[in-house]
Amino acid sequence: MPPVVELWGRVVTLLSSGIAGSDVTPLRLLVVVTLTGLLIWGSRKATRWLVDSVLARRGLDIGMREAVGVMLRYAIVLLGALVILQSAGIDLTSLNVLVGAIGVGLGFGLQNITSNFFSGLILLFERPLKVGDRIEIGGVIGEVREIGARATTIVTDENVATLVPNSQLVSERVTNWSRPDRLTAYLLPFHVSYSSDPLLVRKILLAAAVAHSGVLAEPPPEVEFAEVGPATLRFQLQVWSVEHLKTSATLKSDLNFAIFRHLLASGIEIRPRNEVGAFGLDLKPS
Repeated sequence: MPPVVELWGRVVTLLSSGIAGSDVTPLRLLVVVTLTGLLIWGSRKATRWLVDSVLARRGLDIGMREAVGVMLRYAIVLLGALVILQSAGIDLTSLNVLVGAIGVGLGFGLQNITSNFFSGLILLFERPLKVGDRIEIGGVIGEVREIGARATTIVTDENVATLVPNSQLVSERVTNWSRPDRLTAYLLPFHVSYSSDPLLVRKILLAAAVAHSGVLAEPPPEVEFAEVGPATLRFQLQVWSVEHLKTSATLKSDLNFAIFRHLLASGIEIRPRNEVGAFGLDLKPS
């Protein structure tokens, strides 16, 4: 017998031999792995077409579309895997030992993966945040781009993608600046000298806020005389905007420039905040 034919015969015998005395053979496993890979690839393409074409034309918001797409992909992969196993002639009862081993692994080594998976389902069903929302968690600020099975992708203002485990989004404190809508209040605290006229300071702050195109007229800007400190007078300007969720630094810079210039032109001294903190103006979403 030629060596090539003999080698081929040994390969066929090896691939057709049952594993540990079961009906599962290497050839069947190879077929299952190949078909499963094609199933996952096809389900992703199909659900992406459904989300971007069919559901988008029906006017559903992007968060709902993505949630439907992910749940449908999970269902297709699960049902398709069962069909592939049965079609390959693999008796599912023969996989009891394997399933048991996987269950033990899930109970010990894969706790984090399991937690992240079910946390992802909670995010999709309860929708405390959705694709397109701007959130802050653990010092990371950005837009939610994808809610996956294990982690959620957040893209920051620097166009850097950060993967946050789903379990953190469920168990930790998350600030969602897009809920209940994109209307956001911004607070601008600062300190001036004791000799300053509070009414003049209020007039200057309101004028600077009204002059900015990104600041809404309704709700109107407000000025609070917050505190008479040990060395300074503290004021706080609150403005509202729907345009600067991604560009809060731009709004901060514009207002700081305008307020600083007008205060100095009016002879109002902006005091260093050595007694209470850093110098200058600060802007944070409230």
